[in-house]
Amino acid sequence: MLNEIGLIGLGVMGKNIALNIAEKGTFVKAFNSSESKLNEVGKEFGGMFSGFTDLEELVGNLERPRNILLMIPSGKPTHSVINQLSNLLDKGDVIIDGGNSFYQESINFGKILSSQSIDFIGMGVSGGEEGARHGPAIMVGSDTNLNDKLIELLSAISAKAPDDCIGFYKGHGSGHFIKMVHNGIEYAEMQLITETYHLLKHAEYSNIQIAEFFESLKKINQSSYLIEITSEILRKKDGESFILDLIKPFANNKGTGKLTVETSFELGISAPSIYAAYDARVQSNAGNTWKRTINQSEDAVLKLDSSFRKIINESHLSNALYFGRVAAMVQGLKIIHKYGEINNLSINFSDIFKNWSGGCIIRSQMLDELLEINNTSADFLKSESLHNLLKDNLSVVKDVVSSSILNNISVPVLSSSLSWYLNLSSESNPSNLIQAQRDYFGSHTVQLLDSEEYIHIDWRSDE
Repeated sequence: MLNEIGLIGLGVMGKNIALNIAEKGTFVKAFNSSESKLNEVGKEFGGMFSGFTDLEELVGNLERPRNILLMIPSGKPTHSVINQLSNLLDKGDVIIDGGNSFYQESINFGKILSSQSIDFIGMGVSGGEEGARHGPAIMVGSDTNLNDKLIELLSAISAKAPDDCIGFYKGHGSGHFIKMVHNGIEYAEMQLITETYHLLKHAEYSNIQIAEFFESLKKINQSSYLIEITSEILRKKDGESFILDLIKPFANNKGTGKLTVETSFELGISAPSIYAAYDARVQSNAGNTWKRTINQSEDAVLKLDSSFRKIINESHLSNALYFGRVAAMVQGLKIIHKYGEINNLSINFSDIFKNWSGGCIIRSQMLDELLEINNTSADFLKSESLHNLLKDNLSVVKDVVSSSILNNISVPVLSSSLSWYLNLSSESNPSNLIQAQRDYFGSHTVQLLDSEEYIHIDWRSDE
C-alpha cells in the first residue's frame, strides 16, 4: 500500500475519496488555494492529512515516485493542472485523473506525459458522494504496468461485491471510455424507471404503491441501485406532501450522456435507447409547446382507453422495464466492444460486469445474469441466452408501448428499445430504398443482391 498520495481537488468527490484513502492507511497531502478550506477539511482526517496552498510545495513534499490524484472538473481545469504538473514532476511520477475527462483527452494526456516519462492513468469513478466515501466502482485505463502499491490502494478503496469492483483496462483512455458508456447506460435506465413511474401514475397508483412495486422487483432478481433509490424518493414526505410531487418536471445533465451518443455515432454503433434518454432530458427543458393543441384535439383525448389498466399492470411493467434495461445495456456494451476492436484492445465483458457489480450507479441484479451468460457463451453479444432475455418479453413490450401511444403517453426509451430489437431481429429491411434514393440524386451507387460490386443506376432512363 502507498504510504502517501498527493491530491488536487477537495470538492464533494475529492474530499470523500480522500477520506476513503486515509481510512485505508495512506496519508493524504492535498493542494487547495484556500488555506481555510484545507484547515476545515483537515479536521475530518484524524491526523492523516496535510494541506498545501502552493502546488510546487506539494510536489516537493511527496515521496518519489510521486503519485498525484486529480479530482477536479474535466476540460480546462484538468488541462491547466496537468500542464502545471508536467513542469514539476520527474521521470516515473504518476498522474491519476479521477475526474470525468473525455476519453480522447485522456489519450492525449497519456501521449504528452509519456514523452516526458511521466505515467498517466485515466480513471473513471462511479458511485457519487456515498460511493467515493465508502467504495466506488473504479475503471482504470493505463498503457503502463502500474506500481503494485498503487494497485493495492485503488483496490482497497473500491467497492466490494464481494470482490473488488475495480477494472484495469489497457489504454490511457479506456477507463474514462468505459465510465462514459456507463453513464450513457445510466441515462437510459433512469429514463426507463421514469417512464414506468409515469405509466403507473396514469394507472392511478399512489406514490406508496409505486414504491412498493419497485421494491417488489428485488424478489424476482430485477432490482438495481437506481430502482432502490426511486422507492426511497417516492416515499419521502415534507409534512403531508410527497417531495417528488413538489419538484418541477425537467431534468438537466452534465454532458456524459451526450458524449456517449456522439461517440456511438462516430463508431457507427446504434444505441437508440441512450439517444432517447438524452433527448428526453433535452425535451423536458423545452416546455409544453403544444399542450393546448393536444388538449383540444379530438385525436388526442387524454381520457384513458378502457384496456389501459389491463395492459399497464405490475407484471407487464416489470417485464417491459427489464426488456428496456437489457436493451440499453447491450447497446452500451456494443459501443465498448467496437472501441476495443478499433484500438486493438482486448476488453472482456466479464471484467466489466464484475467492475460494475458494486459501488457504481448502474449496479444491479441483472449484471449477475449477464455475467453468467457471458461465462457460458463463445460470443456474448450473439448468444441465444442473451437474445432470449429480450425475445421472451417482446409480446408484453409491444402491448405496453401500443397502449401508451394510444393513450398519448410518451415512453421514448421503451419504444426506442422495442424498435431497436425489431430492426435487429427482422428478416426484412427497407434500406434498399435509401440506397436507391441516394444513388438517384447523388450517384452514390448501389450494391445488388447477387454482387459485391457497387454500381450506379441511370434511374431517369426508360430502359
